[in-house]
Amino acid sequence: MRNIWLYELWRLTRFLLPALLLGWMFDAPSLALFIALLLFISHQYRQFIKLYRWLNSSLDADLNVKGLWEELAYKIYHKRKRSRSRKKSLSKMLRRFQDSVTMMPDAAIVLDKDNNILWLNPAATKILRLSSQDIGQNIGNLIRLPSFIHFLRQAEQGESFEMRSPLDETQSLDLRIMPYGVGQQLLLIRNITQVQKLKLMRQEFVANVSHELRTPLTVILGYLESLQEIDDLSAVEIKQQLSKLSSPAQRMNQIVTDLLLLSRLDLDVPTNSSEAPLLDMQTLLSQLKKDGEQLSQGQHTISLKNTLQVKLKAVESEMYSALSNLISNAIRYSPDGGEIIIETSLDNNSYQVSVSDQGLGIAPQHIGRLTERFYRVDAGRSREVGGTGLGLAIVKQILRRHDAELVINSKAAGGSIFSCRFPVARVESDTVTTN
Repeated sequence: MRNIWLYELWRLTRFLLPALLLGWMFDAPSLALFIALLLFISHQYRQFIKLYRWLNSSLDADLNVKGLWEELAYKIYHKRKRSRSRKKSLSKMLRRFQDSVTMMPDAAIVLDKDNNILWLNPAATKILRLSSQDIGQNIGNLIRLPSFIHFLRQAEQGESFEMRSPLDETQSLDLRIMPYGVGQQLLLIRNITQVQKLKLMRQEFVANVSHELRTPLTVILGYLESLQEIDDLSAVEIKQQLSKLSSPAQRMNQIVTDLLLLSRLDLDVPTNSSEAPLLDMQTLLSQLKKDGEQLSQGQHTISLKNTLQVKLKAVESEMYSALSNLISNAIRYSPDGGEIIIETSLDNNSYQVSVSDQGLGIAPQHIGRLTERFYRVDAGRSREVGGTGLGLAIVKQILRRHDAELVINSKAAGGSIFSCRFPVARVESDTVTTN
């Protein structure tokens, strides 16, 4: 910077010395000095004009200035370059932020201090049916719910608020509001309907477990208290009393066993089709038929129809558990003398094992919840026939681990068909035969 001032001083001297020499020669030094200063100022003015035009042009435009103006232009150039680089970086960050917010499943709405909409993402159009035409509108005029208006006025930063959707009373929304930028706030709205359903299912599950275990436990404790109160009992009487404890104890044991099995199925890694052993389904179904006949004790007819010579990539113990649950359910809920049919089918998309019965059937409103743990269409009848309410939940989990699904077709008083549908990728079919 010191050299620049020396350069400018030297330039001024170059203007003044010739002028003073000419003024001395013509005996007019003041006039010569005035003209020299005027020329110097004119030169500086031209330099300033060049700099001004350069500032209004592109960053890379040529600039032909010298001295102090060149140093000033150099500093401005680098500041402009850093500013442009920072602006590009901020623009990229802003675009990434907007892209991220745009892809969010939650609604994001930017509001000013008066709750006017400044920006919103596509999810806001789905959850609240807002659109870009609503930008500039007060959100309180678009969502006219007293609870929502109160939340906007009284909400603390980051505080959560739950309310019913203004579009659908069955949907639950979670709202949060937080500071965003200068004098702005960000309103986040998330659909928590599924979360609420899961919470309710968990509460029902805990209540059902408690109830299912309490019932046999109450019976056991009742008999034990009776035995303690009676002083003189013969061995035969004691044996009779203890035998009455067997059924509730077995029921408790079965519930605990099924819960542990479900827990293991939830935690274990699903069976990969490329690593699973090949299971001869015809052999397995024949064994299930025999076991079903023993459980039925001749009260039902159990038939195998159209069983195909198929090998399935599956874990035998899990397949046995799933299919035996379906067969035992069919036996429990079918009237004496009814027929239970085990049938298979194979097409280009799937391999299917079906268990059909001639029972009471299931009303449509219950079918979607049958695989929930402890869900019962008729709780009293289920306990009467010995079901734990966990069988179909186990079936669903086993099939999920084998990339399969459970398909239920039933109607009240019309029997039921429970089908396990496996992807064809898990099937190795040799020759197809029917029995």
